[in-house]
Amino acid sequence: TRQNARSGQLMMPVFEAARGGQRRIAYGEGEDERVLRAIQDALDEGLVRPVIVARRRILKQKLPDLGLRFELDRDVEVIDPETDHEIMAELVDGYRTIASRRGVPAAEILRHTYRRPTVTAAMLLRLGKVDAALVGGNSEYWGQVEHVLRIIDRVPGQSRVYALSGLILDAGALFITDTHMVPDPTPEQVAEMTLLAATELQHFGLTPRVALLSHSNFGASHSDSARKMRSALKLVRQAAPDLMVDGEMHADAALSQALREKLIPDSRFDGPANLLVMPTLDAANITLTALSASSSSPTVGPMLMGLSQPIHVLTPGVTSRGILNLTAIAAAEVAREG
Repeated sequence: TRQNARSGQLMMPVFEAARGGQRRIAYGEGEDERVLRAIQDALDEGLVRPVIVARRRILKQKLPDLGLRFELDRDVEVIDPETDHEIMAELVDGYRTIASRRGVPAAEILRHTYRRPTVTAAMLLRLGKVDAALVGGNSEYWGQVEHVLRIIDRVPGQSRVYALSGLILDAGALFITDTHMVPDPTPEQVAEMTLLAATELQHFGLTPRVALLSHSNFGASHSDSARKMRSALKLVRQAAPDLMVDGEMHADAALSQALREKLIPDSRFDGPANLLVMPTLDAANITLTALSASSSSPTVGPMLMGLSQPIHVLTPGVTSRGILNLTAIAAAEVAREG
């Protein structure tokens, strides 16, 4: 389809970076049909060596029914909580070491590791058994994120973890942050997410054109949220003087150069913005979901930014194509880290 072609175009540099490295990626929801289809595609593309958290007995029934060609233990590794007691015991010990200090009752540690595949996959990553992990997709996003944040550390110096989501519109790729994580970020956090997201766009082969959005256009309002975005802009410019970034502005001004030129003579970038930085989680998530539903545009992500190891949480609405894209994104992250 035309949408898949557009998605393929945006993802091309990421797929190129991911190919051939044979990086091991754990899939938490290894019994999910979308995940299994994405794994077949990832194998066909030569992207990764999949490690599936799943019950073997279920996979043996499912794979022939779905018409998938890959073979267990030859093409993919399986971590089966029902039978792989040695590695599971190691994961439980590792989880016990960190979880007791992070609010998990001792009685829950065994159950979490065996019954919560997000915990299982994240622990495989933390202990270095895999290079990256994709988790979630079958239940509420934030609940899965909380497990991840307990297990995978932030990059030193990062105050929070943020989510970046992309839309592939007729006019081109449009990325939005923070779509899933921090409800009401401070100016410092808005600046932090802006810099992280701008770097992510470069990995897609894009030159970031960044707009800090508000209900206020270029100093028109003195509300708290408008002041927050103005403060964030100053911080971003100090940290990255060469970044094409402007604000605070309305969304229409961000997407229309003609409109921006009427408002200010010296805009910092030409053409439409390709990264919209939002003042709140509500604004980011509503914009993303409204645009996605009204345009039937493929989405990329959400990608978690600010964690020390590559792990992403799938949303319940994700497609197998979306999982394939995140597989490539995670594998490319591993490739960059060497």
